[in-house]
Amino acid sequence: MSYDPRIETREHFSYITSRCKNSELWFVNNKKLETKILATVAKYSNHYNISLYAFCIEGNHIHQLIHTPDLNRSDYMQDQNSTIARAVPYYVPNYNGGKLWGRRFSNELVFDNGQDLEDRFFYTVLQPVKDGLVDNIFNYPDYNCFMDAVSGKKRIFKEVDWKAFNLAKKKNPKAKPKDYLETYTLEYKRIPGYEHLTQAQYKERMKQELYRRQNALVKAKREKGEGFLGVNRLKQIEPGSLPNNSKTSERYSRRPRVLSVCVLRRQQLLDFYFDCLLKYRRASCEYRAGNLNVVFPPGMYRPYLDPPRG
Repeated sequence: MSYDPRIETREHFSYITSRCKNSELWFVNNKKLETKILATVAKYSNHYNISLYAFCIEGNHIHQLIHTPDLNRSDYMQDQNSTIARAVPYYVPNYNGGKLWGRRFSNELVFDNGQDLEDRFFYTVLQPVKDGLVDNIFNYPDYNCFMDAVSGKKRIFKEVDWKAFNLAKKKNPKAKPKDYLETYTLEYKRIPGYEHLTQAQYKERMKQELYRRQNALVKAKREKGEGFLGVNRLKQIEPGSLPNNSKTSERYSRRPRVLSVCVLRRQQLLDFYFDCLLKYRRASCEYRAGNLNVVFPPGMYRPYLDPPRG
């Protein structure tokens, strides 16, 4: 049984989650690895013209909210996740080898609507509170994109273009890596609907909404008798250890295909998804039957064909 096919679409946004195998906590208490991950996101979001709205690193998984106007989400994620997978053994001395990711990244479509994007933005930045790590995201010791996103901050990273350097080294043994530094900028797009606000007004508005949602989350957890791990205990976590509690699912576990706070918009997005899926399955059947010229729906791609035998 294969995965459900993905849809590349300009009309809607993507909410992506990448999880480590066995829920192992490889993204903790390591500022050098954190910087490498952020530099990687900056590099490939620049390279692939990705609009980034939210990004968080939490222990054993990464969330990001993006828009891909050039229909290249798969290329972006392949390059990003493979680079991070190579970086972890380099920056984490006790990495136990083998693959980093538990499975391919999950992707849900988000309606092209400011309200839905804002809801998913706050879902992302409030992950440390939702998961019972801290009761205030400003106390979270690892990266949180909130202040970067609402203040319009741009983070600049410099990375060596090793491919260009290695090619140059063959011709010129005196070539130096510093001569092949590339500069990348990590920046976040503003949530649609607030274009009329100044940067200071936008920041204040989003902070107020953050506190409202954060207070509600903290109150709900405490009413259930649940506490928070706290900064001191977070800083004691060893890379590669297992969390006390973690979301678990299998390859074929049911996952939402679309995300919206509005029932009508969610149904509209589901109709779009299943219409594309039906067209894809029809085209796929024709393709596998030998019609190699069949047209697939926009943003969906041909399945793999086994090579002929004999």
